Order: sequence, then structure tokens, then C-alpha cells
Amino acid sequence: MWLSPSAKRLLVVSDPAPAPTSKLEVGLAAAFRYRPAVLTVPAPNENGRDINLIRASTDVSLTARWGLGNRLELTAVVPAGLDQQGAGIKGVTSQSAPDIPLASLHDPRLGFGYSLPLRSPAFGAKLRFEAKLPLGAAEALAGERSFVASPSLALASKLGGFFLGAELGARLRRPTDFFGLRLGSQALLAAGIGYEFERPRLSFAAELYLLPSLIPSGVAPYLAAEWLTSVRFAPQGIPTLSFGLGGGSGVPLSGNAGGSSFAFGVPSMRFIGFVRLAPVE
Repeated sequence: MWLSPSAKRLLVVSDPAPAPTSKLEVGLAAAFRYRPAVLTVPAPNENGRDINLIRASTDVSLTARWGLGNRLELTAVVPAGLDQQGAGIKGVTSQSAPDIPLASLHDPRLGFGYSLPLRSPAFGAKLRFEAKLPLGAAEALAGERSFVASPSLALASKLGGFFLGAELGARLRRPTDFFGLRLGSQALLAAGIGYEFERPRLSFAAELYLLPSLIPSGVAPYLAAEWLTSVRFAPQGIPTLSFGLGGGSGVPLSGNAGGSSFAFGVPSMRFIGFVRLAPVE
């Protein structure tokens, strides 16, 4: 799951409004993931053996966006793993292999966005592009094997206190074979809905994303999917500050020989805490 540096009321789905010209907006998110990387391998029993390549992890992400003017913005995300527990890749071939490294650098992302000039004040749209740079620790399952390009279109609408958002795009990468699973380019389908109170400045939201594979994934079906709910609060006396909590889990839309229904890389549980500093428009 990619947290969007352009998200305002949601976490995964970007907001179409541009960043204010020459203003910097920053955010910090800490996330706990439970069983995000589980691999089922052959074993004497009929269901195979589950190997927790990553049993649990605690990650942190620093996000930023800068308004360039003319409805343009630059974005950046710098993620890192603070603590990871699991067998790692070597745990597949050896039961006595050392555990995965505790801390690791994840792949950073750089991008830009352009907010489309629409006449309707209740509807917005933004063209976005992000590039994921393969600089993370691959041996800690924290990095891609190749550059990833992600173009998308973010849409949003607000009616009273209700707000809706959606993001459609793709994640384009070089295919990789991973223990019988072929991972490569994916489509991106994300949507969110929520309600925002004016006093207190409190909002509730729910989101869902799907990453359908654009290439044959192998014998077993593979569809990365996850739902997430969040609550956000902004103090009345500090209009630039907002913070909140979120949580969710994978959606069981995949399968393998051992009967697991979560796609590889999707956690069975996720919890997020976040804070955001945004300039007053």
C-alpha cells in the first residue's frame, strides 16, 4: 500500500486540490503490519508449510509536497523500516538461516501532480505521476528489483459533509519470478468515502484499493487488495495541524497451493498513526 503525499481527507486516495504556491506540506506516518509477507511451500502435509518471510514490521514514512504554482506540485515519500521480525528470503531454503535485518531503508518515491482546471467547486481532478526508485534493501524485502512508474488520475467530490474520492492508474515494473509467483505491472483501482464535521474538525473515512495484475501471475490467482478505515482530527486553534489513526486488513481475493487467500505483500492486519502539517490556503 502506498500512502499518498497528496492525500488530505483520505490516506491512499489523493486529493485533487493543488498545493498552495511556494508552500511546503509535510506528513509523518508510522505503521504496524502483521504477516505482510507469507509464503506457502511444499511440505509433507497436504496444506504445505507457511513461512513468515516478514512476520511483523513497524515502518515510518515521511511525506512532502511543494506547490509550484500554475496548479502544479512536487511530491516525495521517504519510507524506512524501524523493526522487522521474520525468516527472510533465506528462511525458505534453510531452517537455521538468520532472521531478516531489523531496520532497513525502503524505496523512496518522487512525483508531481497537475490539478485540472474545472469549473465545478464540488468536483476536482488531478493528473499524477510517481516514480519508485529501487534504492531499498532488497535482501530485507524492502525494495523493488527495478524502477516503478505509476501514472494515475485522482478524482474527488464533496457534498455537504460527505466526500468521495477515487484514483485510477497503473504501477509499471519489470516482471519478476518469485517462488512460482510472477509479479509485474499492475492496474491501480482505489476509492474512498467519508464524512467531515466542521465543529469539531473531525472526519471519518473508509478506503479500498485493488491492484489487478496486468501480466499472467502463475498457477494461483493473485490480486492484491486491502481495506482501511481512518479517523482524523484537526484542532480549532491550530489550523495547520491534523492527526489521526487508521487500521485495516487484506481482502481475501488470492490463493495458492496452501489455501492462503491474501496476496503476497498484503498484511493480514495494519495499523497506522499519522500527523500532517499543511499551510493555510
